[in-house]
Amino acid sequence: MEKFDVYGVCNPLIDLLSHIPDSFLKKRGIEKNIMHLISLEEQQELLLALTAEKLSVEFAAGGSGANSMIGIAQLGGRTAFSGKIGRDEHGKIYREKLEDLGVSACLAEGEGSTGSSLVLVSDDGCRTMNTYLGMSQELQAPDIDPEVIEASKYLYLTGYLWDTDSQKKAVRTALDEAKRVETKVALSLSDPFCVTRHKEDFKSLLQGYVSMVFSNQEEAFTLLDTNVTQEAVDIMSKWTETVVLTLGANGAIISHLGQTYYIDPLPIRVEDTTGAGDAFAAGFLFGMTHEFSPLESGRIGAALAGAVIEQTGSRFQGHAHSLIHEKLGITL
Repeated sequence: MEKFDVYGVCNPLIDLLSHIPDSFLKKRGIEKNIMHLISLEEQQELLLALTAEKLSVEFAAGGSGANSMIGIAQLGGRTAFSGKIGRDEHGKIYREKLEDLGVSACLAEGEGSTGSSLVLVSDDGCRTMNTYLGMSQELQAPDIDPEVIEASKYLYLTGYLWDTDSQKKAVRTALDEAKRVETKVALSLSDPFCVTRHKEDFKSLLQGYVSMVFSNQEEAFTLLDTNVTQEAVDIMSKWTETVVLTLGANGAIISHLGQTYYIDPLPIRVEDTTGAGDAFAAGFLFGMTHEFSPLESGRIGAALAGAVIEQTGSRFQGHAHSLIHEKLGITL
């Protein structure tokens, strides 16, 4: 069995990306800068509305966990990714694009539509996701490969998985397997929407299984019912060995085995924040699985996230090694 740095499991989604004025959201009563779960019909109505207003749409293979696995691969890491797609054209394209981007595609298939996320990007770079989960909701325990878990340094899961009963059962089975074979678990809280819905479950996961947690400030505050950043870090640090708390334009705080590191923000021009958190997780996980310190790993994450924010789309389009060397003086 091939060895992997990180094995990601998440919802595989075709990304549909469109730049819109805030008036588009206000007109339809859509709350800005969070993820909304919608039906396929609702998504199609929004696509028709975009066409009517002559707003273009771009397509890409995406989903939060896949974006992170692709980012690690760009940096030179070895990654695998599991999720459930449909036996349709979108599913075929998704598998091909994932492999082309250097990720081992351990994808299950089912009879139904591949999931998709309509990402509406405002003028200030904020992204509002309107997601139809499709076949990704049908993920089952046998769809996550125990051999790949054992062959990986980290199993990376996202809060987006915590939706249907079959997904939850699949995640719990994977977590138990990771514990059995001593593969570390990293969890992204993903979105305040997810945290609000599954607060107690997420606390239980952090205390029972997770070695590393990724969270932004709003997600942490929602989870822990606090608005004090240091308190949020302190609480999660008691539950897990590594806490990565991103602070948007203010950088990030990392707590690892009792040591705290502050990651200064890099000067960037905001174009589109889609995928920034996924990129930070990719950079940090790459660093921590390649003998970089937590501080260096955080700086790699910040540089990759900053590069993603300066462009349209959820992944860095350039040469990642050159980016890290140019921004940080670090040779990968």
